[in-house]
Amino acid sequence: MKTVKWDLDLNPEQLETQKGWAFFCIQGDTGPLLCGYTPNLAKRLSLILKKAEEENIYRQMNLQASSLQYEFYPQAMQALLRHKVYCLQNQPAFQSKILPWENYCYLALDAYRFPFVSMQSYTDDDWFYIGPWRSRFFLADVMDSLSRILKIPFCETGTFPCHKLDSQVCKGYCLALQEELSQKARPDLGKLQTLLEEAFTHPDNGILELVAKERDNYFDDLEFAKADLLNDEVEILKKYREWLEFLIASKSIALDGPDFSVEGGMLRTCKLDGILYEFARPALSFRPNEKLALNLQDVDEAWIVYQHLKTNQGTIYVSKDQ
Repeated sequence: MKTVKWDLDLNPEQLETQKGWAFFCIQGDTGPLLCGYTPNLAKRLSLILKKAEEENIYRQMNLQASSLQYEFYPQAMQALLRHKVYCLQNQPAFQSKILPWENYCYLALDAYRFPFVSMQSYTDDDWFYIGPWRSRFFLADVMDSLSRILKIPFCETGTFPCHKLDSQVCKGYCLALQEELSQKARPDLGKLQTLLEEAFTHPDNGILELVAKERDNYFDDLEFAKADLLNDEVEILKKYREWLEFLIASKSIALDGPDFSVEGGMLRTCKLDGILYEFARPALSFRPNEKLALNLQDVDEAWIVYQHLKTNQGTIYVSKDQ
């Protein structure tokens, strides 16, 4: 592993790097403080240094840090295994205090409760949860896109109805919550429930293909400006579909391989340098409304496992009892 001094003069952009995934460890005088894995070492370290100026726990670690060790691997799975084994053996002092996933969020759906579609930090209520998602900005783009296409709610104010009803951007499902309206005059929230499920929980709902076809039609008609406007929307919907497919499959992934084993989409054992390591995990249970929700702290590992098996095997191993 390469070793450099950790101090105020450290410039992550000037580190000697190479292609692949990095495993890194920030060391103190008495032992390891924090380790991690990343496809962009400079960006990750820059974020840690920035947070050291803003947040106390990062500041404490930064004051104790004396050196940085890092090495690169061709594949994300290799860096993940190195990270898991290192944490198991060394238990870095700040590993359980600094949480890379602290700003992740869940998409929450409930056709019978305002605002119907929202972002939430935890799954401790009775909404139907999907996630976690690493970027709230990305999720907001998805919510905005699907709301415009299907005219489903994307309520950006704390009150209803709002200007979107007057401009006919949405169909005013919030009016169903106004008790002074007669039952006959209220929008059908059962229909909204069906729309939300179809839009957000089914990867093969055809919405992506619909937008892509519209984009291609603009391109064929030489309306390039309009086609360009839809390019970003197509990419957003592609990424949403890819992540949704991962969330649907992850908990069912099981594998017993020569180098590692997987249970419930997470690493159970691995063999590194001829030694077998076991990663103990408490028994997990999920409520029906958490069917498409993973734990915040598990999602990064689960994504790498999913991508590795999908890339190297072509298909995902799924346990027989699922």
